[in-house]
Amino acid sequence: MIRARASLALLALLCCAGPAAAADPADEFKRGTTLVSFQVGGGVQNNLEGHTRISDISFVNATPRLSVLPLDPIGDGFWKGSLETGLEPWFQYYLEPATATAEGLKVALRYHFLSASPIFPYLEVMAGGAGTSLNVREIRSDFTFVLEAGIGLGYFVAEGVAVTAGYRFQHISNGNVESPNRGFNSDTGSLGVSFFFR
Repeated sequence: MIRARASLALLALLCCAGPAAAADPADEFKRGTTLVSFQVGGGVQNNLEGHTRISDISFVNATPRLSVLPLDPIGDGFWKGSLETGLEPWFQYYLEPATATAEGLKVALRYHFLSASPIFPYLEVMAGGAGTSLNVREIRSDFTFVLEAGIGLGYFVAEGVAVTAGYRFQHISNGNVESPNRGFNSDTGSLGVSFFFR
């Protein structure tokens, strides 16, 4: 459901963008560019491991990001792209099975594929830690690690302004700092906007 809504929202933005999306991603993603991004999303626990019982965790989150582009676009053809490195503060509000929060910081790497201009697909990975009040059978501690990997699409709606929609696979655990630490995985979706400053 979250992925479907994210896809519909991106499609609506693409349809409304019209000629304003004339910005060339290869020009926008130049070395030294700073990106300020605002992202919101949500997710639900999956059960890839096939456990007999899970907590049916669901949540919403906000993940602003401050990034820099350390390199000019690299590669040729399909592989032409740009590496984004950044820090992503992370706030996650759990809705089920009971209200709780997680607040922390992630390091983020994102590779933007620029050959499909004006749309630019991306791959990303994030890792970080957080304080949390979540207390479920899968994890019970005041600290948690978060690992994420994702894919998505971006589109310039104006020069220096891009919208994004993506999917992230999220893993939460406490690294065996406390017990229990079965951890849990979630499927998440995100919608965002990025501002490019050179």
